[in-house]
Amino acid sequence: MGTLLTSQRVSDGPVVPMSNGLTAVLLDVLSLAACRFATTDWEKRFAYFLIQHDASRVGLGTAGLEVSEFGWTHEDFENEKRFILAVVDAALAKSNWELLGFEPRPESILPALERLRAMIIAFPMSAIPRESEDAWIPDELPTHGECEVHHVYLHELGCMLCNDQPIDAPPNRAPHRT
Repeated sequence: MGTLLTSQRVSDGPVVPMSNGLTAVLLDVLSLAACRFATTDWEKRFAYFLIQHDASRVGLGTAGLEVSEFGWTHEDFENEKRFILAVVDAALAKSNWELLGFEPRPESILPALERLRAMIIAFPMSAIPRESEDAWIPDELPTHGECEVHHVYLHELGCMLCNDQPIDAPPNRAPHRT
């Protein structure tokens, strides 16, 4: 079982199959950057949207990403696109990867990040879902605090990066493990 990285509202939008492990690492490295850079409410909602896809919260095989579900708005589309590209670029630059507690395999994660970057660049404002459609749109601001070790938002079950730490990690490296 695995997940998909998709951009289905774009004509001939790619469908990128990913293993559960690759999906978890993709969400980890994106969350590190998104939480670090988020200043506006929209950016915080987007970062929390990524955090909410933690497989320990939603289950394996259910945490794929659809680009149209990123909560885009017509009013601030270009700034939102710039923010997400900055997040992806920071992940590509391995920003804060030392906080992960493991070394992602570049031959797997970097191509996935490049594909996501290309999907974001190709995503037009006209592909934003209407509110009446069934797309899930991130609308929650983070309310559970921030992990003092990983500097990412917490969800109701803890920290997604604490949950990824080895089982024998000392408690000070995974204080919010579920």
